[in-house]
Amino acid sequence: MIGIRIFIAIQIPGDIKDYLSDVQEILRENSNKGRFTPKENIHLALRFIGEVGDDELHKLKRAMDEVAADKRNFEIYLNDLGRFPRGDRSIMWMGIQQNQMLQGLYSDLELALEKEGYNKENRRFTPHITLGRQVALTRDFEDIKNNIHMDRTVITIDRITLMESKRVEGVLKYIPIYIAQFSNSS
Repeated sequence: MIGIRIFIAIQIPGDIKDYLSDVQEILRENSNKGRFTPKENIHLALRFIGEVGDDELHKLKRAMDEVAADKRNFEIYLNDLGRFPRGDRSIMWMGIQQNQMLQGLYSDLELALEKEGYNKENRRFTPHITLGRQVALTRDFEDIKNNIHMDRTVITIDRITLMESKRVEGVLKYIPIYIAQFSNSS
């Protein structure tokens, strides 16, 4: 059996994806290169797992259910456009305002995954939504950032999703394969 590539994420509502797609358009207009995340694939990654077999999926679902069982809905806010420079190109992202509930969700997920045999991440959790990779800007980043209307866009978090990353007819798709709903979600 060939494994599947998966990760655990927070899905982004359609209206927020529309807003982020508008931000991507501004970035496209101010760059000459880049691979931008397709609108339907926009998400907030919590944990990349990698390639697993079907037999491992039950462990991941159990960890997600354990975390979701004692979580309450909470809200996060988009914060600011940012980038991780890589030479003359950057990974462009939308940041998430610092949030104790989100940090707690991540930490609890790490502990639950560790109980199921997965190693903890070695890097600090920096919540962000990737908008584009290998983006070569043609204007100053701060100028671009200052011309993007930022509002306190709110996202209600009431579940975590196990996503499969696969190519469908040559196009990378992120497909939800399991959802762990928080205990107090309505």
